[in-house]
Amino acid sequence: MLESPNFERADRARAFLRFIVDEALKGRADRLKAFTIAREVFERDESFDPQTDTIVRVEAGALRRRLEHYYLTGGRDDPIVIDVPKGGYEPNFSWNVTHPQESGTSIRRTTVVVGITLLILLGIVGGLFLKTNQPPTPGRSVVLTSAPFVAVLPLSPLSNDPLEERLAAGLGEAIITKLSKLSGLSVMAHASIVELKSRSMNIASISSEFGATHVLRGSLEKGQNKVRANIQLIDTSTTTTVWADQLEGTVDKLLDLEDAIAGQVATELLIHINPDERTRLLHRYTLDPEALLLFRQALVLIMPPNDMTRVLTARRLFRRVIQLDPAFAGGYAGESFTHSISVIFLKATEPTKSLRKAIALATKAIETDPIFGMGYATLAFAYALSGKPEQSLTNARRAVAVQPGDAFGQWLLGVNLILAGKPDEAIAPLTRAQRLDPVEPRTPYQNVLGIAYYATGEYVTAVELFEQNLKRGGPAGPHMDVFRAAAYVELGREKKAQQLIDQTLRSHPGFPVEKWLEQFLASGDSFRTTTDNLHRLGLPPNE
Repeated sequence: MLESPNFERADRARAFLRFIVDEALKGRADRLKAFTIAREVFERDESFDPQTDTIVRVEAGALRRRLEHYYLTGGRDDPIVIDVPKGGYEPNFSWNVTHPQESGTSIRRTTVVVGITLLILLGIVGGLFLKTNQPPTPGRSVVLTSAPFVAVLPLSPLSNDPLEERLAAGLGEAIITKLSKLSGLSVMAHASIVELKSRSMNIASISSEFGATHVLRGSLEKGQNKVRANIQLIDTSTTTTVWADQLEGTVDKLLDLEDAIAGQVATELLIHINPDERTRLLHRYTLDPEALLLFRQALVLIMPPNDMTRVLTARRLFRRVIQLDPAFAGGYAGESFTHSISVIFLKATEPTKSLRKAIALATKAIETDPIFGMGYATLAFAYALSGKPEQSLTNARRAVAVQPGDAFGQWLLGVNLILAGKPDEAIAPLTRAQRLDPVEPRTPYQNVLGIAYYATGEYVTAVELFEQNLKRGGPAGPHMDVFRAAAYVELGREKKAQQLIDQTLRSHPGFPVEKWLEQFLASGDSFRTTTDNLHRLGLPPNE
């Protein structure tokens, strides 16, 4: 460990670790007090006072972070894990849960945690995490999380080399994907990051408009087969650099660089990483860069999902992903989603057959990769449309557990809750989806959040969300015009509602209003009241 790259430029951490491990193994753990360590390791004299000189506490916190980083990167295959539990300086030794033991059994680590002292926790973490980090949403207050919210800005290539540009873009997106697997922080979705780049927003604006507590930025330089990344993690509240480093790797092992950066961000932000999350953090969905690129392009293309031309084109891309890498679950999950979307938007000629395909493909995705969150999300969606709410919600919640920071999974959980007749519960995950992906205008998150508020009778908030979506250039069409009209009727603004109905009749005379509304309003009093109001304004009943 001490000779590894993780410790080569950390003389104090190396000396600290060597001393406490030697003392523990020699049976002298009772000597591991601040006074002894200060004298033996940091050359303090007998006048050392731990109340006024915090060197031991500070260096212990730095050592804990470095150990966490080591086991996420170069030391992830070590059979033995050394950590220093908070509240003391005695090292703990345990088996690495991801390393196979010679006996064929494994002793599971109970937790992987960055330890800090109570004083640092109260002084730093309190100031860091109690900041409000979510944009305002109309209507009721939805408490989300006080966890750090990170915006990973695109890395800047240092030359005009097209390969260097692709490597920089891919590395940034991969870091976002990895961080979205951790429950202890939130990370802004890649689509929104791309939109932020086009707006040339600075750190202060990203913080004030979207609530980001931290920004990760940097540059990438490619040599022959070498890659060098210069990375900075910045606290937006103070604009101070939390962590800065220069990391090197090779083009053919760029994934190791992704692991190193994501792991360091987690350790610097004092994120608790349990063993399951640690496994997911190091997991790679595919090693085929072309398959991954096509998958991401298809996900972007499919939004907004009410345009069936886009959906069918995305389906062809997902099928190509399957051809390129049959072991990548993304192709199966993506194609599953296209079949379910055709059903909910009433475009499928044989809905039952389409949903059977969707379920089979999503099941294949889960079998292929049990920790790929989108597999569970798309299976949940297909089950919801098949009239199986219990199976739907079980899988939707599993998707969020596997990848809590994924906006798509949070959105589908919200959709499934509405379809199951639980719109009140849907508001929280839909708000999270909007917060995670706040800038990309083509996503349907704001519209579906408006539907959830409408279904709970909060018509003012619903109208505000529908109108905000239009102002930012979000998805529009008859499917949302009927909800807007219904909300305006409930608010007594029948003239505005009449205009929307007339517009729908002119542009989409055959739109199946009742079938569309019935999916979201659970066929209850709200559904009957809504359809009666719309019929009164001139919309004919479905044949």
